[in-house]
Order: sequence, then C-alpha cells, then structure tokens
Amino acid sequence: MKYQVEALSNVVGHKRQKEELLNVMKWFENSKELKEKGVSIPKGVILFGAPGNGKSMLIKELINLVDVPVFIFKGDEDNIVKGIEDMFTQAREKEKAIIVIDELDLLINKERRVIRVLQENLDGVESNDDILVLTATNHIDEIPDALIRNGRLEKLIKIPCLKGDEALELLEKLFANFNIKLPDDLDAKEIQTALHRVPCSAIKAIVNDCVLRNGFDEITEEMIFASIYNVQDRVKETSICNSFEIALHEAGHALMAYNFPEFFKIKRMSISDGAGFLAVEYTDEEYWPYSKSLADIQISMAGVIAQKQILKEGARGCERDLSQARILAYNLVNCCGYASCSETLPDVDEFSRRESFIKLRKNERKIEKLLRSCERKTTKYIKKNKNKIIALANLLFEKKKLKASEIINCIEKA
Repeated sequence: MKYQVEALSNVVGHKRQKEELLNVMKWFENSKELKEKGVSIPKGVILFGAPGNGKSMLIKELINLVDVPVFIFKGDEDNIVKGIEDMFTQAREKEKAIIVIDELDLLINKERRVIRVLQENLDGVESNDDILVLTATNHIDEIPDALIRNGRLEKLIKIPCLKGDEALELLEKLFANFNIKLPDDLDAKEIQTALHRVPCSAIKAIVNDCVLRNGFDEITEEMIFASIYNVQDRVKETSICNSFEIALHEAGHALMAYNFPEFFKIKRMSISDGAGFLAVEYTDEEYWPYSKSLADIQISMAGVIAQKQILKEGARGCERDLSQARILAYNLVNCCGYASCSETLPDVDEFSRRESFIKLRKNERKIEKLLRSCERKTTKYIKKNKNKIIALANLLFEKKKLKASEIINCIEKA
C-alpha cells in the first residue's frame, strides 16, 4: 500500500504522475541494493506545470510516506546560496535524506549562483545515492539545461490541470469537506465540461465562493455555475449600451469554434460590463496540425466579421482578436513552416535565424495572403450561418451567461 496510488489519495487525479513519483520513491528506498547491481536512480525530480494544480501538495504527501529526514528549503534566508549549501551538508550527515525546494524558478531568478551551487551539490550526491531532491516550478523553461541533465534534476514530471471527471471528483470532495452533497439532479457532463483543465486552486475558489454566497445548506447546479462564472470570468453586471454588439461578437467566435469540433470544444461564454468572454479548450493541446492553426486564425477573426456582416459597421475592441490572428499567421510562416511555404525555413539552428530584408518582405506577403484566405473562408461561413449567430447573440444578450449545452443547442436548433 505504501507505494500504491491510493497512498496519495488526498491529491485528486494525476494517476500517471503519481505512479511515476511513487516509483522514484521506491527506487530511492532501495538505492543501496540497486547501486550494488550497477543501476543508477534519479537524484532529483522537478514537478512542473501551471500554478495551482497540486505540485506542492504532491510533494507534501510524498514526504509523509517516507521514514527519512526531510529538509525543506523555503528561500527566505538572507544568503540563499549558503542556505542551500548548509542544507546539503546537513543532509549528507544522515544515512538517507530528502531535500525539498519549492518554486525553483523564483530562487534562480533571485540569485543566479543558485544554479552553480545546485550543480555542485547534485554532482556530489552521485557517489552515495543517499539524497533525493524534490523540486517544483511553474516555469520549466526558466530552469537551465545544466540542471536537468542526467545525474542532476533529471526526472521531469508535468502536473497538468485536471480532466473533467477528475475536476468533478475534486469539486465533490471539497464540498464534502463542508458536509455538503452535490445535488442529485446535477448534470455531471455539463460540470465536467465547464471544469475541464481548470486549475485545482480555481476549483477550490469556486467551492468557497458557492459556500460564502449560499451557506451550508443544500446547493443547486445553478448556484455552482454562478460561482464558476464569478471565479473564472470575474465579471460585473452588464451595461445595456453595447452588450448586444458584444454578444454578437462572441457568438461569431463561438459559431466558428463549433465548426471545428475536431480541434476545439466550447465550454461557456458570458458578457458583462462592456466585455465578452468565450471559453474554448483544445481537444489536444500537444497536437497542432496546419489545419488546426488555420482554424484558430478563423476563430480569432470571426467576432469582428460577424459584427461587420450583421450590423454593417466596424467593431470596437477587436484589436486583440486581429492581433492574435496575425501572430498565428506570422508563426506559421516564420517559425513553424507549413506545406505551401516550407522554403521560408532556412537550415540553421534554433534561435539563430537571420532573414534578409528580401526574405522578410517575401514572408510578409505570404502572411497577408494567408490572412486574406482565412478572412474569405470565415466571411463565407458567417454569411451562410447568420441566423445561427443572431439566435445565439440574442440568447446570450438575454441570459448574460451560457453553458456549453445551451450554446450548442442554440446553434443546432437555429
């Protein structure tokens, strides 16, 4: 039981990550026997990922499983480098020990010599295999390669946002902490869609908001969704003067996203205080084919095009959308390459590209051509589906907040 996933049941989800962490702990416990057979074990582990997903809690639960001294470096010492050196010195005096360093990226940014002292001490661990270093960071890209090579902090484990079913499990657990049961008529699929890949800290805030507003008695699905909007969208009451224009804009985005179900999944949308919000998630964050990038450009354009086609006037507040469309097109041409312009990528190392003025102008023309093509396709789709956009905009204007099922039902019935 000690090194089974159930031992970390206080942390919801992350089954595969838990299994790998428990493997590391098991190897560490048997390091002497493994070393005698010529097998090396990881000297250090980095948990990385977006803030609020349980990295620190996982480390806390892990160290509760072991019967060895644990040294936790908080980083509040006046001399950070000396503090780390002293901690390794104390750890080596033990037969076995674990060192915990949270928010490693902040320590490195605060004192660059931290890199050197960690390298030296991790290399020193290699001879006896009696120290395991557990660290966490929100920004793995800020950790230098020298620290994450084999023999140092070599085990990298990403802690992602929870999937929908895991998020619902966490929601239920957090409400249970207040002796509150989820309503029997709760639409589990709807909640899973709304909370899919939402940070654990945000789910905790949603439960807290719901209890603050509604007390400790029975709660309803409507109460839960109200708190989801309160925490995630952070909105105020809508001003009437321009909310239909905004609703139309968001409806354009939503309809375009609906047209690419293989790449995007609609979660919810809302309007408030002169602003709109559409939550769309990627069906696969790691896979980005050419067609998906083009779809993303069209979604970015769809809001302003919907306003122009239906209201027959220019749109306000669309600079961010159009900028996003141009950035996506730029990246396709200048950074990624794609089927029709692979010649734009010179054969040089990463981050060492040097385009001539002629090459830059050529690439700019390709970008403009790409944007015009996406604009034509988006305009054609918007014109063909005006009634659906208007129906969705009216519903959003009326209700101010729409769940995924409400958005999809409105589009399909219009």
